[in-house]
Amino acid sequence: MGRRKGSNVLKWTLIGSGIATGAALIPLIPAIKKRAIRATTILTKDHRLVNGLIATLEVTPRLSSTVRKRLFEEIRMNVMVHAQVEEEILYPIMRNLMFMRGESKVDESYREHQQIKDLLNSLAMMDPNTDAFDNKFEDFKSRIQHHVVEEEAEMFLVVRQRISTEEQERLGQRIHARKISSMPKMAA
Repeated sequence: MGRRKGSNVLKWTLIGSGIATGAALIPLIPAIKKRAIRATTILTKDHRLVNGLIATLEVTPRLSSTVRKRLFEEIRMNVMVHAQVEEEILYPIMRNLMFMRGESKVDESYREHQQIKDLLNSLAMMDPNTDAFDNKFEDFKSRIQHHVVEEEAEMFLVVRQRISTEEQERLGQRIHARKISSMPKMAA
């Protein structure tokens, strides 16, 4: 029985490490195609990546705090960079595009980002193998899912409706460049 449990620990350690390593390398892979990518496409892909990492962390057993911690750090890094890029590039544009409604919508998005960042910083100080971590992580997941649904349904729709394809692609280039410069540098 003890041997079987040990092999499960090793299996989940290897699987979790592989997932976390793969996710860490995604931002470092240069664009495979040289075609322009719209801003909303880049940001939506970020949302899907984080959603996948969240799902992976949720199904990863509490067998190795290293695996869960690594997955959490991937989530945290991706969310922090994504939020920074949106706050610096997308949200100022949204204020202009959404006119009067945009002011309150953008302010709400900034507040939601701050709440999410605060939760991430709090989670970073916790043991990922505890009920307390899982409970707070569930709150984080709920808040980020709510934020993503609103952003994709409202803000991204406005971008697609009011900005030309060419301008969306230029905005995508700015976002991509900023994300690359914001990613933590890999140790040589």
